[in-house]
Amino acid sequence: MHSLSNVTENPAAPVLEHAERVLVPTGDALLADNGEFFEKFNRRDFMFDHGLAHHPLFELSSLKELARRIPKYKDFVYWQNGSVAVNDKWGTNTAKRLSLDETIDGIEHNDSLVILKHADQDPVFGPLLQEILQRIWSFTPPAAQADIVLGESLIFLNSPRRKTAYHMDLESNFLLQIAGVKYVRVFDCTDRSITPHLELENHCRGDHNGAVYKPEHEADAHHYHLTAGHGVHFPSIGPHWVQNGDELSISININFDLISIHQRMKHIYRVNRLMRRFGIEPAGPGSSKIRDSVKENISRGITAVQRTLARRDVPMEDLEIESYPAWRPNRQADPARR
Repeated sequence: MHSLSNVTENPAAPVLEHAERVLVPTGDALLADNGEFFEKFNRRDFMFDHGLAHHPLFELSSLKELARRIPKYKDFVYWQNGSVAVNDKWGTNTAKRLSLDETIDGIEHNDSLVILKHADQDPVFGPLLQEILQRIWSFTPPAAQADIVLGESLIFLNSPRRKTAYHMDLESNFLLQIAGVKYVRVFDCTDRSITPHLELENHCRGDHNGAVYKPEHEADAHHYHLTAGHGVHFPSIGPHWVQNGDELSISININFDLISIHQRMKHIYRVNRLMRRFGIEPAGPGSSKIRDSVKENISRGITAVQRTLARRDVPMEDLEIESYPAWRPNRQADPARR
């Protein structure tokens, strides 16, 4: 763990109802480079330390206020009620649907999950979360920095012993544990016996349940005992599932969108899916640069036509969501890289 001697006052903290002014770590006291960000970013999972263990900014009362401040767009605040199994589908609710306030107030015993999205744009949490985003970006090698186009932060509240079902993300993820314990299983993002091309195709077309849990591969997972003050990196398309410990878990999830994944791989898999419908067995990404380039251009053309045709019927709320601010790396800042 790193010293918290380097701290600053959060100028927006007075809006909190339960505290006057909150000291927050910054610089190396917040997140220091351990060398693995540079060596393993988006290729292999790894652990790291951070300075936010049990930080008062992340108490339930302030997180409840954050939930009220987040713009009321669909899925900007998301919650599930009831226990789930490792192989359940994303979005499963096995218990009575509670309100958001009921879910947060009873999170320590109601077997629920709450996700507060876009917290990096919040006046209170934003400066801290944007510094984490910028520091992680600065720790990565130049090729990765060029690949990252935008970032986002989410805050997770999980009831004791609740599982997060097996899934994968296109985003490159960093999970920072603030309070409680998580037992994390991460699988190799490059092993197509774990995530076959067909599952990746399904995920790239929008199926968040595209990754199928395979119990026979459980022994292949990397296991992490994640306590407050520690974090773990999940590369893009690296399947994982989580079991919480015996107390409330609060964590931050940092996501990065990548050109190589969101603007290339995703387009290739979309065309591969079309080819499959015509009885053609497609080659996966990486087998031919020329073929991949052709598929990317075809998919972009199809997407442009679809967006043009659909634009006339897009609800105003969807247009507002598209224009909602997103964090982008400050490429002019002095790098914090070692």
